[in-house]
Amino acid sequence: MTLQSGRLASQRRLASTLKGNGVIGIRREDKNEWERRVPLTPQHVSTLVNDGLKVLVQPSSIRAFSNEEYAEAGGVVIEDLSEANTIVAVKEVPVECLIPERTYMMFSHTHKAQPYNMPLLDEILRKNIRLIDFERIAGEEGRVVKFGPFAGFAGTIDTLHALGVALLAQHFATPFLHVSHAKEYKSLEAARENLIDVGNTIRKRGLPKEIGPLTFVVTGTGSVSQAAQQILHHLPCQYVEASALKALHAKTNFDNKTVYVCVVTAKDMVRPKKKSQSFDKEEYYAHPERYVPTFHESVAPYASAIINGMYWEDRFPRLLTLEQTKTLYKTRGRLPTLVLGDITCDPFGSIEFFTKSTSIAHPLYCYDPATDTSVDFEHFSGQGPLIVGVDHLPAEFPMEASDFFGTPLVPLVKEVATNDGTVPWEVQEKSLPAVVANGVIACHGKLTPKYGYIEELRQKRESVKVEGGKRNVLILGAGMVSGPAVEYILRDKRNSVTLADASVKAAQAILDEYAGDSAHAGRDAAGRNQSSRAVALDVSHAEHLDTLVKQADLVVSLVPWTLHPTVMKTCIDRKVPVVTASYVSPPVQDLHADACAANVTILNEMGLDPGIDIMSSLQMLAKIRRNGGVVRSYESYCGALPEPEASRNCLGYKFSWSPKGVLLAATRPCTFLWKDRLVDLAGPRLYDFAQPFTAFRGLHMEWVPNGNALGYKDVYDLQDAHTIVRATLRYRGFSTAIRALRELGMLDPNKVVEELKKGGKKQVSWGTVLEKLSGVGLGDMAQKLADDFARLQEEMRNAEEGGHFFDLKLLGSIEDEVTTALSALDELRLSDKHFLAPKVASGAVVDSLAETLNNSLVYEPHESDFVLMYHRVVAEYPHEQKSMVHESSLALRGTAGSVSATARTVGLPLGIGAQLVLDGVITKPGIVRPIIPEVYKPVMKALRKEGVFMNETEYILRA
Repeated sequence: MTLQSGRLASQRRLASTLKGNGVIGIRREDKNEWERRVPLTPQHVSTLVNDGLKVLVQPSSIRAFSNEEYAEAGGVVIEDLSEANTIVAVKEVPVECLIPERTYMMFSHTHKAQPYNMPLLDEILRKNIRLIDFERIAGEEGRVVKFGPFAGFAGTIDTLHALGVALLAQHFATPFLHVSHAKEYKSLEAARENLIDVGNTIRKRGLPKEIGPLTFVVTGTGSVSQAAQQILHHLPCQYVEASALKALHAKTNFDNKTVYVCVVTAKDMVRPKKKSQSFDKEEYYAHPERYVPTFHESVAPYASAIINGMYWEDRFPRLLTLEQTKTLYKTRGRLPTLVLGDITCDPFGSIEFFTKSTSIAHPLYCYDPATDTSVDFEHFSGQGPLIVGVDHLPAEFPMEASDFFGTPLVPLVKEVATNDGTVPWEVQEKSLPAVVANGVIACHGKLTPKYGYIEELRQKRESVKVEGGKRNVLILGAGMVSGPAVEYILRDKRNSVTLADASVKAAQAILDEYAGDSAHAGRDAAGRNQSSRAVALDVSHAEHLDTLVKQADLVVSLVPWTLHPTVMKTCIDRKVPVVTASYVSPPVQDLHADACAANVTILNEMGLDPGIDIMSSLQMLAKIRRNGGVVRSYESYCGALPEPEASRNCLGYKFSWSPKGVLLAATRPCTFLWKDRLVDLAGPRLYDFAQPFTAFRGLHMEWVPNGNALGYKDVYDLQDAHTIVRATLRYRGFSTAIRALRELGMLDPNKVVEELKKGGKKQVSWGTVLEKLSGVGLGDMAQKLADDFARLQEEMRNAEEGGHFFDLKLLGSIEDEVTTALSALDELRLSDKHFLAPKVASGAVVDSLAETLNNSLVYEPHESDFVLMYHRVVAEYPHEQKSMVHESSLALRGTAGSVSATARTVGLPLGIGAQLVLDGVITKPGIVRPIIPEVYKPVMKALRKEGVFMNETEYILRA
């Protein structure tokens, strides 16, 4: 076969993958290091291969089964799964790893319109993927492929372990202390043997009378419930009906050498609203609104431990609401429930104080009913129940669980892999096994008819208007600066906040920290009147963006600047004002006419830089001119840095935002005016001309030009100025390290090293990467850097001689430069042949470097950041025949372990700007910058009240 014919054959094979080519791919699980389960074991692969199918297996070093075992079973261990038409995985596949036009079988967690996975569903539809959800592969007998029993096994074992800890906190040592976490056992059989020993101890010695009768409440009757009961059967146990719980707990002569088990179903959780009626299961499931909850009255007061394994939807009453839980606490002085094992792992679901899932590594946390807060396990003091919330419990018994799961999957995946996914859905539905067809959520780029409700449910959730006449502020992006903006906006009780982010967990975390009492908003699926809520959003999904925008009274856009035009166009169409901290880019400016026509305010540059720098400069310049001054020189410097005592590293810098953004900022071109001469520096040369910053003698700093300073000549009316500079501040040494990284090729986004690509088998050290990039060995690195710096010094001298840079001073001798650069490489371990470079999707050196810096140059809990801004203006006063120097400065430290100075100085202007637009103080339509008094005067006044203001001094300039 020729190379060309081979390529054509490959293209034909890949193009026809949805047709069903009989090739199955097993994806590597990478959601977390404890996910060691597989959808198909080596034994299952052997069966499929013997039946004539081909199975590709992505290599993995953490699976319960080795790569060698799969190879011996006939699987092809290979990174690239693109040949497969059907790809199977246990957990959700990352959006960026989805291969278009394939069939994916996995637990997608999308069928209830779960907000956190809506971006995944959007991408599946966009890439024309046929999605088959394991959870929905079901028939009349229920689910066909499931880990259910193992979730019940592991979850109940973990609950017993937690019960031992909880009782110890109540000063009772019990045999439950000898139950380990499920992950600590070699096998399920080993766990059973341990539980039998614990049960025998209870039979022999009993439990403390003070804690009895010890009652386990198990919800539901499905596989999870049955597995939980199997585990409890290793203990001496007696079953009791829900109706008999009250009488049991009234006894004083109960048997303390047994535990009591109560299995509750729907009839034990609710009663008909009409007292004359009795419970009817069919009616309840059809019309739950005709029933009222009773679990909190008839069951919860007597439950020592709750093992929740019952499926729940938000149309049904909860088992326990927050209010019911608080009432129980107030009535008794403590909650009777010591432990909650929520095997359903449904945050804010049937048990509302279950607020978050946990991991196998950190399985426990606590709910404190006195403060209505979740408390980390490290701070557990016995107040409130311990909660087991592991979201992948079966992974605690990975080998047995995988075998149980994969056995019924084998015949089904064989059918799917040979099924034609290109024909109309109606044809597919008939050709697939009925149980599989039931699980097909997406096909041909849209939801299948059975799952069309997902879009309706999603829109209903996303379009919930906050009640009570509140003004809804939609904040797009849950980065660090969003917190202070949320806090400021919610001070006004007329306002509500919807915080949208690709990660709903990140959004909820911001609300938990900054939204105070209203942080719990949005968690009530019944739609209570709340002041804040977190939702998932992919801004590129126009329909969902529009759904949120049309419900908003104002939008604060914190998305990447390239996405601002998309957001703003939607807001203009919906006549919703926008506030953002970003510069006005040409695409944004192009929207000015449309915004004016729609009478919509688009307020930009409401941050620190740009933002406070612009507004404080305008205030300062206006004051000078009112006193008759003529501005001859304007310099503005700003830096977001570590506080001085936290700057002890080679860069004198720590990262509170994207390291890649900081690195690539070092390659942006800049233009400024210096003593009547135009200085135009190409991006790569920026840090060659770093200058000493001497305004504050106690700080050893340098500055580099920032962007196009001449863009502010008209804004600030600097027509008579001979110097116009805007610059970024760094501690000394930063520029030398950056120059070294640049000369070694580490800042070039086009430099790719194959071994750095995520998914590859080979690892590579930073020392080896450095040698590849530089072309010399580590022993010759000092000489290479000396040669590079000598060349740079010569080029700079020539530039000065050519009149391009004039009288600015250059930094350091070549010897000092080399010493500083080598120290930086050593400290960052970039010259270490034993320090592995992290793999990244792009394989780009700058991306791997950014991840390395993000992991090494981080703020410690006791450290904070430091914002420094300084303006220097020289003005002539002709009538007084004098020249004055006017200085203005802002120095602000963050709070260690809390709000950073950067977040405050960006988030506060955003929040203030939003409030002023909502209140009708700022009304100017179009693309608005903070360069008009209508904007900068009230914003700066509000900032002063927050303790953010410039200190001004002035003195006569001596000739």
